[in-house]
Amino acid sequence: MKLMYLGLALVLSFGLFAQEELTLQDYYTAATEAYEAKNYELFLENIRKADEMRPNHPAIVPKLAAAWALTGRKIRGVQKLNQMILMDATFNFKDNPDFDNLRTHKNYKKLVDLQAKLNTEEVNDEVFKTIDAGHLHPESFVLLDNGEILLGSVRQKKIVKVSATGAISDWVETPYAVLGMKADYERGFLWASTAAMPEMEGFEQSENGKSVVLQIDLNTGEIIQGFSYDEESIIGDVEIDSENRLWLSNSMTPFLSRDNTDSTRYLGAFNMKQFDLSDGYFNLQGLTLTEDENYLYVSDYIKGLFRIDIRRTDIDDVFAPETTLLKGIDGLYSYKNSLVAIHNGTKPYRIVQYFLDASGLKIESERIINRGGASLGEPTLGQIKDGYFYYLANSPWQAYDREKNLDLSKVKPIEIRRFKLD
Repeated sequence: MKLMYLGLALVLSFGLFAQEELTLQDYYTAATEAYEAKNYELFLENIRKADEMRPNHPAIVPKLAAAWALTGRKIRGVQKLNQMILMDATFNFKDNPDFDNLRTHKNYKKLVDLQAKLNTEEVNDEVFKTIDAGHLHPESFVLLDNGEILLGSVRQKKIVKVSATGAISDWVETPYAVLGMKADYERGFLWASTAAMPEMEGFEQSENGKSVVLQIDLNTGEIIQGFSYDEESIIGDVEIDSENRLWLSNSMTPFLSRDNTDSTRYLGAFNMKQFDLSDGYFNLQGLTLTEDENYLYVSDYIKGLFRIDIRRTDIDDVFAPETTLLKGIDGLYSYKNSLVAIHNGTKPYRIVQYFLDASGLKIESERIINRGGASLGEPTLGQIKDGYFYYLANSPWQAYDREKNLDLSKVKPIEIRRFKLD
């Protein structure tokens, strides 16, 4: 989901918290001025504070790497440069004189090798279905048992059905742009999160921050009920548990909630449990329950992965080796003792299966599903079904202009790809 992503380009965008905006901007400006004056200790002091306030920012991390290098802290410089390469493997550090004194460090060659590796295309999946539906701007899909596919449209505020032959027909009109969707095959329902987005047709600024989560009959397309969230919400993903409770991630403000779903034809959400993660988290995206439903894994697009112990409501970070950065994860899916992650906040884009240790809090190894493949326009969300992982490979977020008009000349047919997990 893309609304918050657009603020994460290679320029500073301070649109999250007004009080922190000014302080963050102050530190960044002071760091820039100190750098230009060649006062590298003051440069380091200020850019460190900016990095503490806003980790993993592509405009701050390379400056901090340079500050470590320019002040002679070579080990720290190499470590931060490693982080930047994992974020953006196109970053040109080899021709940047700020890093000259790192070139004799014993780990410098590892940085060069890491960049070369990340920029090497690796494709281990295959095309499952190509659908001429780019104009709809799908973000998510659901595979039905009869071979049909449901596509959620961001642009046209609806869910369409795609037949086995590729024919597209309208299925359900929705109040806002369709983001995450999950099917409850056993009960016969589809859960769809919709949110007011500037990219949708007919967007009004007065609707900004509003979301509606829909429960829809999978057989008839009838909307059973809607859960409304009317302030500071973009409900980007949903998860349903065995007790028919709905888990939701809010990417506009870092809140997780678990809501009751047993009141039919009821407008408005009855909130059973809410996790306020505004202290230390930034932009919540994908979420997924483990098979035993004891744990919920959630991706923070800025910070990485964390896990909630549902029984005790403990929140723990998931750790990864230094060769792995858990930033920029949109879709997230649990499979046995692993997590499948769709990274569209890194360069190149990549889809990775992370294998966890026995504790479930540390990544032991990874398997590349697709890294930098030609089909990866912008991968978004997916689905695990019958031992395969399916995902939408090229949602057309980058085809919009500044006024949020969709440039159809930049839109390609939608490609759903798949990978055998076992």
